[in-house]
Amino acid sequence: MRRLSIEHRQFLRQWIPAVLTAGSAWLLMLIIGETPVARASGLALAILGVTASMRQMGFVASIAGGLTLALCPVFWSQTGGGQSQPATIVIAVGGAGLAMLATSRLLKRSDLGIGSGIVLFLLIFWSQIGTAQSLRLTGLVTAWLLYLLVDMILLTNPRPGIKPAQNPKPWHSTGMLFLFAVGALNDPLVTLLAPALLLALFLSYAKLAALYWLGMLGTIVVGSYLLLRAYVLPAPSLLDIWGWREAARWIELGQLMVAQFSIFGIVLGVIGLARLSRWYPPLGTVTIIAYAAYSFFGLTYQGSHREVLLIPLIIIQVMWMTYAVNTVGQWVNKSLADESGRWIHIVSSFYFMLPAFLLLGILRT
Repeated sequence: MRRLSIEHRQFLRQWIPAVLTAGSAWLLMLIIGETPVARASGLALAILGVTASMRQMGFVASIAGGLTLALCPVFWSQTGGGQSQPATIVIAVGGAGLAMLATSRLLKRSDLGIGSGIVLFLLIFWSQIGTAQSLRLTGLVTAWLLYLLVDMILLTNPRPGIKPAQNPKPWHSTGMLFLFAVGALNDPLVTLLAPALLLALFLSYAKLAALYWLGMLGTIVVGSYLLLRAYVLPAPSLLDIWGWREAARWIELGQLMVAQFSIFGIVLGVIGLARLSRWYPPLGTVTIIAYAAYSFFGLTYQGSHREVLLIPLIIIQVMWMTYAVNTVGQWVNKSLADESGRWIHIVSSFYFMLPAFLLLGILRT
């Protein structure tokens, strides 16, 4: 039997946890959540991206973290039936992605590929659906934007003494601009990720053409305008820019996070952020900037779908929690001087108690 190459084995180790987690979440959404196949597939793809972004935080921990996100109340609220056009959304994103890849390959111009992908997405999405602001598409785009962001920063800014820094891959920057543009055009709230994306590109020392930066700037400008028109002008009373000064709103936002993961999850998140900022300062800085942007929105916006619009906040929280679990596992393994690293997996397995607790709550309702 032919043995797999080193590259293939690395590929499998990278993606097996994400595929297992997404597949498990997909089945739970279909069986327990009674979710249509297309919608469950879109939500599972988001779980795939988030779990893949946490893979370097441990094999076991990343699976538990992905299931925690899938089963938390806000994310799970997107399951079930109801009126939607999930198939059209999948076709729009898939067709746009294929157009981007084909144009980039044939013309050797990634900028033209990005442009053609965005144009095709607009033609299919708005001609068939008529309205934007698909919450599920927003979650999908955000999940994969964060995957590209995390993967690029960990590649270009690894932990000192572990492995040498490498240059970012072309698909990092290309994918980020494509997803950012599609996300901002669908729901301008994705524009809140702009400071984090710009800082990530800066910290990765990516050598990008002027046309790329023009496209990024244009997306930010258009997204900011759409953000103002979608969330401020229609009902100014729903977004109070000074609302962050009210203590009640801070308490309410904190209660929202506790309702997702319990106080145990909040403690894990604080530990994870502290350790991430110590060992991977660029990633810690970028994620806390993204977290702060959505926290500000959560403190000032009191309109409909507020909890669902804060899913990026919840995704980052899960990432911090997962890194905390990995950190504790590494500390235990180092204390016991176990060269096999088995204690990292043993400690991480306790993390499954959180998604199990969330699943039990779902079954009881």
